Amino acid sequence: MNFKLADLLRLNRFKEVQQQARLKTKIKARLRMQGVIVRGEGLFSSKGRKAVLAAVKSVAVRTAIKQLYAVLDQSIESQTEARLLMRRAAQAFPEIRILQTAPGVGPIGACRFSAYIHTPSRFSSTRKLWKYCRLSVSHRSSNGKPLRRPRLDRNGCGRLKDVTRKAFEAALRTQRDNGFQRAYLRALETTHDRTHARLTVQRKIASTLRAMWLNQTPYRDELMR
Repeated sequence: MNFKLADLLRLNRFKEVQQQARLKTKIKARLRMQGVIVRGEGLFSSKGRKAVLAAVKSVAVRTAIKQLYAVLDQSIESQTEARLLMRRAAQAFPEIRILQTAPGVGPIGACRFSAYIHTPSRFSSTRKLWKYCRLSVSHRSSNGKPLRRPRLDRNGCGRLKDVTRKAFEAALRTQRDNGFQRAYLRALETTHDRTHARLTVQRKIASTLRAMWLNQTPYRDELMR
């Protein structure tokens, strides 16, 4: 139940964000046609709405813009309710609170990792975990000669790979210094390859989350492997 909610929220969030962006663009376009040009997000606040609507002389156009605002509010409310539902469901899984202490891991990522890993002790090694997360490298050879360039093994759970990718991107965006940022910079300095460095950190993220869960301990840099 929990991972279904998390995945649905993740997918619906993109749809809602896209819908909200379209609605905001449409509202601004309608206002521009009335000679009301407002930059930024201020026109979507309660105070900002009153100001721009008051500047629209046409009653019919003002009513149409009000309707667009109402649809925007409904989209935001729906997204908020879905997030609250997921948070309530997550309370039954104590590891989710622990997982969220890792840099870049939010409630959705924690729920998805918990659901798809299910039991962290079932992976006897980090390499088996990487393989399940589609983060291990596959080599094929014949008579000692490689048949192709090494590539990521396609077996496993692609959604877990996505969890580590999202956590990696979020950890790099944050202004607070963290171990995943430092690990990426070290790997990039060594390999000079952004993709290789990113995958290295994604493996560290998967291993660290597993260690946190197994040890029932919040994030520490020492847990990275």
